[in-house]
Amino acid sequence: MSKLKTERKRLFDQITRKAIQDAVVNLVTRTGTRKVTMDQVAAEAGLSKGCLYIHFRSKKELLESVKTASFKPLGDQLQEILNGSLTPNQKIESIVHRLFSYFDENRGLFRFLLEEREIAQSQAIRQKNSRYRNFVERIANVLDDGVASGLFRHMDSRKVASIFIEAMIAMTARRLLEENPGPLDKDARLLIQVLFQGIALVHD
Repeated sequence: MSKLKTERKRLFDQITRKAIQDAVVNLVTRTGTRKVTMDQVAAEAGLSKGCLYIHFRSKKELLESVKTASFKPLGDQLQEILNGSLTPNQKIESIVHRLFSYFDENRGLFRFLLEEREIAQSQAIRQKNSRYRNFVERIANVLDDGVASGLFRHMDSRKVASIFIEAMIAMTARRLLEENPGPLDKDARLLIQVLFQGIALVHD
């Protein structure tokens, strides 16, 4: 196969997979995971069932693929922030804004993840997920950098990182469940203020 044909096939496969993923998110948002069938996904994506099975052998494989693909753009954006030259406190603020913005822009996706219990599951279950553990470690490293540079007080950075991540998940879920969640920036500032300043009026 020529280089041009190979590239065309790659682009076609990429477009097809995106159409399938969008179809799954749309269907799950409307009917829930258990009612979605491969026939419905193929119809929603405008594909034949045979074409769908070329890319995914089962509904379980399809749903797992959608979850992985859904997180990738957000993961890439968060990695860019974490690897960037911002100060530790600026990184924390940017992560909050980016995560809230991503799910506000993709509310159907978040409903899909809730339906699949990717978000609704307990922290104990999430701790077994390598992607989650890696994110905790990266946030803990940012907090450690903040301590070393005199921005943050000494702390158990991994515990605080877990608290921070769980707070972001809870706030994102609340924004989804509220009919009128209000300005994104207001909720982002609230979370950042609680993390950086606490809630006490008088500090020791």
